[in-house]
Amino acid sequence: MDNGFWLAVGQMCQLCFWTVRYLPIGDWRQLPRRTLMFGLIIPVLVLFQVIHWFGFALDELLFLRYRQITVRQPIFVTGIPRSGTTHLHRVLAQHEALTTMQLWECLFAPSITERYLYRFVGWLSMPLVRAVRNRKSLAFFRKMRAVHTLGLHEAEEDFIALLPVNGCFLLVLMFPQVQWYWQLVDFDDHASKRQKRPILSFYHRLLQKHLYFHGANKRYLCKNPSFTSWIGSLIAQYPDACVVVCEREPQKTVPSQISSLQPAWYLLHGGEMPADVTEKFIAMLAHYYELVDRLPFGDTLMRLPMKVLVADLQGAVGQVLEHCRLSGSVMFMNRLTDAAEQARRFRSAHHYEQSAGLWSQYASWFNAVATESSGGRL
Repeated sequence: MDNGFWLAVGQMCQLCFWTVRYLPIGDWRQLPRRTLMFGLIIPVLVLFQVIHWFGFALDELLFLRYRQITVRQPIFVTGIPRSGTTHLHRVLAQHEALTTMQLWECLFAPSITERYLYRFVGWLSMPLVRAVRNRKSLAFFRKMRAVHTLGLHEAEEDFIALLPVNGCFLLVLMFPQVQWYWQLVDFDDHASKRQKRPILSFYHRLLQKHLYFHGANKRYLCKNPSFTSWIGSLIAQYPDACVVVCEREPQKTVPSQISSLQPAWYLLHGGEMPADVTEKFIAMLAHYYELVDRLPFGDTLMRLPMKVLVADLQGAVGQVLEHCRLSGSVMFMNRLTDAAEQARRFRSAHHYEQSAGLWSQYASWFNAVATESSGGRL
């Protein structure tokens, strides 16, 4: 798959090097936990990438026609994390004219070959599916379910499918010291062309493969807050794209985001997230707000505040459909009505302190970085 293969080889070698280099860093009392988690995750991660690249090679032999697929008018749901992007994504994913990646495709089957293989032997994975469905017994999954609903067949963020080229920002939780992942946060402005080109080419092939498998007549739907800093590159690659940028007040976003990262941090490292890492994530959020502030909203980009989405889901989705030049079928509108009713009854299980005292701990970091990056506008 173009230059992505050689990027992948280099990055997988880097991943092993980072494991050896950064594993000892941190609270020595948590070293056994980190050793166990890194010892489990990294070998499995590398093994899966080898399998994926074997699948990609078979795609070039068995399904080469996927390269003829045109990715037309893709829809990107992005913006500030914890601002309703997941809810909007999963509602839009019910539209018959759209297709989006599910978690099982991102993690286990980014190639066409793997997807057909898993479909053929799907019954073999049923024990795993049952185990995931019974995850309520595990404290980590209980916490993560409150933060972000997990399910193999749930519509999911497709940046997970960028793991084969190490382009998934989530791995920063394992290696917060590695600059590579923080550069993904500022993709348009600070990632070099040498980094961008193979990642964007690889991503384009992923979308072509997905449409080949699910139907070339469909429009691709993506949800990924991490793509907030990729918007310029994505529009350059897909000039007919539609981008929906979700927003939320920073005094609510920042505590929610930091809280949502704590379960994964505790699982990987133990203890609370260190102040220096917390500050980096807050700086990332401040940078996202600055990027959104200077976006040229208009025909391509649409702004969607979370309060609008919460107050009137049907109206907000109607605005998105109009902006993306997408009509709502009777079936979809019925599904939307059901989703709006469920939203009215929904009460989040993600509880975190939203007091002024907690926000004040973060506000100084957030405002300092935001003021610096915005040239004093905040």
